[in-house]
This record gives sequence, structure tokens and C-alpha cells, in this order.
Amino acid sequence: MEQVERLREDDFCREFGMEDFLTSCDLAFRLYGEGILINPPRVERVERRGELDYFRLEMPAQWPGRYRACKVIEEYSDVARGELGERRAVILLDDLERKRSVEIDADFITDMRTGAAGGLGIQYLAPGPVERVGIVGSGRIARTLALAVDRLFLLKELRVTSRRSENREAFVREVGPQLRTELRAAADMEECVRGCDAVLTAVPTPRPILDSAAMGEIGCLVVMGGDSRTRQVAPELLERFGVVVDQLQQAGSSGEFVHAREEERFERIDFVRNAAGEVLDIGDAACGRLGRGKGGPRLAYFTGLAVQDLCAGVMVYERFLANLVG
Repeated sequence: MEQVERLREDDFCREFGMEDFLTSCDLAFRLYGEGILINPPRVERVERRGELDYFRLEMPAQWPGRYRACKVIEEYSDVARGELGERRAVILLDDLERKRSVEIDADFITDMRTGAAGGLGIQYLAPGPVERVGIVGSGRIARTLALAVDRLFLLKELRVTSRRSENREAFVREVGPQLRTELRAAADMEECVRGCDAVLTAVPTPRPILDSAAMGEIGCLVVMGGDSRTRQVAPELLERFGVVVDQLQQAGSSGEFVHAREEERFERIDFVRNAAGEVLDIGDAACGRLGRGKGGPRLAYFTGLAVQDLCAGVMVYERFLANLVG
């Protein structure tokens, strides 16, 4: 492979908006559902370094005959305090047809494709019109979730909440001007989710913050999870509301599912299945193989698929090649 210069975030992030990532993420999910993209098992390592957790994740993906990718994430965090610290992410992309390789900065890509996935989760699962959405969390992923749902739906109301009032208000000041929809800070969880057609949660918490009472009449819930150290939703939510995961093996390593096994409740999780009893995933959702309406699935659980990073990386790389020709 011929080594191409590293593509740095500052060189390309202004060229791509949320609409681009919604398109690339939807493509990733559909090609994954069609069996064209391959998402091999990822490798995760967590260790204690001083006062912080060190987290390393390697996420390979394949587009046979065209591209091969591996995203590597390194992160320091304090999960006990619910705080994410320093993070570095890169995508190592091999162009199999041109025999070229490139290393792409992936912090921006990771945030944007994660937000896009959350918005698409609502689009795939919502049993009816989506006019009111609540976001639990005020970090960088919550920001991209707000951008995604604002682009996907003609909302009447968008709310956000987090534990600290100063974080809520700062989120509204910083993100609100980027949206078509008026963004409102909710004082607590109940106010944030009441009467919402959909709720998204992205909070690095070691204990669940959403239970059946909070779920109420919410049309659908999208959980941005995947970390083995965190749990955002109570066990009964996974057992009652029809769960669609992005990838079953990855979900099984997440905090909620690890806890379910420890409590001998894993078999009670209400995974959406086909007539043969096979667990359906986000690829099936993107390809229209899930039931919709009041009896359909209501909870999507995202761990982050490497095929999302592959498609987003290809988008950035192919723009890079087009700019070279231009």
C-alpha cells in the first residue's frame, strides 16, 4: 500500500455537515443489513491509570474488494463522576482498489456519526410522527444528537437536560443557534421526557437514570451506550419495550447487558426477532425488516459500528481525492 499523508481534522471538518453524516451512516446501516459490509469483533481494553480509567478500543470493518478500515480510540475518563476526559481517535483506511492507505483524524467523525446514528434510530423505530424530542446529557454526543434530529424532523420542540444547571444552560447557548428548532433546557428528567415522541440518552453514568416510570408514553428511546462500565437504563426497560441493537455481540459487552447476565436476566431481554427467532439489528431496521406501529420495537441501543466509521472515512477520503484532481 502507498502511504498517503495523514488527513487532519482541521483540513476537512468544515467541508462536512450533519446531512453528510446522516447519508453516510444510513448507507453504512443499509449495506450492513444487506450483508455487503462486514463488522468483525472489536477489541477493548480498560485499565486504571492513577485517578483515571484508560480505555482503548480497536474497531475493524471491511468493504470486500473496495476498502478495509480500523478505528482506534484511546480515552481517559472518570466514570464514577460521570466525566469523559481526553480522547484520541483515528481511522486507518486502506483503499484496496488504488492500493493506497491513509490515516484520518476521527474525533469529529466519531461524534458526528454517533449523532447521526441516534437520529436514524428514531427514524427507523418511531411509531408515528416525531415532533417532540428530549435529549438526556449535555456533552459532545448530545450536541450531535441535537443536530441530527433537527435535520431529520420538523420538530415543534427540542429539550435537553443534565445534572448541572450550568451545563444545561451552556448547551442551549452554544447549540441552540445552530438549530432550526427552539432548544429548551429542562430542569429535570421528568420535564425533559414528558410527552416526547422520542428520547435520546448519552450519559456516562455507572447507575441507570431511566426506568419504566420515566419511559411513560415516550414513542421510542435511543440509548447511546456501548461502554462496559456504564448503565443508563434500568433492566425492566430492556425487558418490556422491544430492543433493537446495532450488533448483538457488541451490545452483550455493554454495561446494561453485562449486568443482565450477572442478575440472570439476560434471557428476559425483549430482543426483536424474526419468525425464525433470530435477533434483528439496526441493519434489519435500515432495510425495513422491522415491524412498526404501537406493537413494534421502542428501544434502540447503539454501541457504535466500525462500518459507520468506514463509510464516513471513505466519504472524507474520496473528497480528499476529488480535491486533488480538482
